Amino acid sequence: MEKLQADKILEIGIQLTAEHDYDRLLSKIIDCAMELTGCDGGTLYLYDGERLNFCVMKTQSMGIDRNGKSGEQFPPVPMDETKVCAYAAIHRRLLNIPDAYDCQEFDFSGPREYDRLTGYRTVSMLVFPLVNHEGQLIGVVQLINAADEQGRVIPFDEACEKVVQSLGSQAAVAVSNMRFVQEIEQLMMSVTQVFTDAIDARIPYNYYHSRNVHLYVKMLVDYINRQHEAGKTDHFFDSMERDEILMAALMHDIGKLVIPNEILDKKTRLGSGLALVQERFGHLAARYRIDCLEGRISREKWEEAEKRISDAQNRVLELNRKNRLTQEEIDYVRQLGDCVYHGADGQDIPFLTSEEKECLSVPSGNLTNAEREMIRSHVEYTVRYLEKMKYDKRYPHIIQWAGAHHELLDGSGYPRGLKGDEIPFEARILAVVDVFEALTSSDRPYKTSMEREKALEVLGKMADEGKIDREVLGLFREALAEDNGRTRLIHCKDREDETGRTVKEHDD
Repeated sequence: MEKLQADKILEIGIQLTAEHDYDRLLSKIIDCAMELTGCDGGTLYLYDGERLNFCVMKTQSMGIDRNGKSGEQFPPVPMDETKVCAYAAIHRRLLNIPDAYDCQEFDFSGPREYDRLTGYRTVSMLVFPLVNHEGQLIGVVQLINAADEQGRVIPFDEACEKVVQSLGSQAAVAVSNMRFVQEIEQLMMSVTQVFTDAIDARIPYNYYHSRNVHLYVKMLVDYINRQHEAGKTDHFFDSMERDEILMAALMHDIGKLVIPNEILDKKTRLGSGLALVQERFGHLAARYRIDCLEGRISREKWEEAEKRISDAQNRVLELNRKNRLTQEEIDYVRQLGDCVYHGADGQDIPFLTSEEKECLSVPSGNLTNAEREMIRSHVEYTVRYLEKMKYDKRYPHIIQWAGAHHELLDGSGYPRGLKGDEIPFEARILAVVDVFEALTSSDRPYKTSMEREKALEVLGKMADEGKIDREVLGLFREALAEDNGRTRLIHCKDREDETGRTVKEHDD
């Protein structure tokens, strides 16, 4: 019998150590204690701030299985020695009470009131503290109504006392270890958020993007889990996988730290280079005027050059702000780029440099191919940074998921051109949410925000073209509808400071 109990204690110790879910661990502690002692009920309290907080309560005969997150709550037990649980906690002592109604040492008004309301009859009790390896009080377990083989309520056998004390020590260590892991995870998340704050200081809109992608992914993953519980989808994220995809969402764009700000924050085709072009035009106009005054060119030639430069200044201002160019406009830029001033001193000054000519003749958008490729390289830098952070043991898939958030099912994505089943389900989630947030964001420097339904139409077209996962998009659409705006995103709004300079503020 003793060997069987020893084996059982070892088995339970392994179970408690192997459990990674905090709530399931607390529930398992009560299950194991009830199994070892053959009792009808048990309650677990955790010590926090000079009181014992209710966490788990189970009563087999009444079909009761409650925890601190369920609807019915119980008030905390103050550290008052007249309360049996508090006494066990204060003095680190096990208490074996044959009949609570006959015991005058403690105040059992609470259990008696509970019995009166439910029709239950509390008789025998076994109460023991959970104390970890450092002597710290973790909580208290209260077991109720031991039973014999015929199911009759009897006092708890003294042989159970050493067994539950051993269980108490193992349980306390397991809870302490899990709390320690949670603290490490919270520290990791805090460091990650500090890291994204550094991105914020450099790239304001990207910080809001990453945080909002994180919030959208959380909303979608939790919705998928609820759908799984309802039997409507096979997809499910356990607590570890959920944490991992949320971390991937938060960190998916960290590679943008190495992308120059003048590219990331480029609002027009020339960006900050417009001032240099306009200054050059003014310089050229002055040069032609001097040539005329010094007799190197005729007045007619000077007036012709002056008109050409004035037209160029106006056209460049107009084209610099346009999102799309016609072929006629592209041809004009190329012709302007071929114009060169030949100075009397032998100096040749082009109206436009080759880089400026390329920027102004991009058919759509405001980025050249080289700039676009530089921005795309942020995914590769994200992978490199995540590899250095050594997430592989806790989050073994974070690099794979975050590194594939721009991959498309038809193979047209980047950086690796993955297609179909080569792209994990989690990366498909990131891809859908990433595009949606970018489309609806109000703080991008190069575009206006898109209405939610219009953005979903764009994503629907991408699904029709075989670029994004139609199932993920459907789940995301449903999650958005169910959420109905309850998820509080972070938005950015422009304001002018006292100097008239446009600055970004965030609005939670």
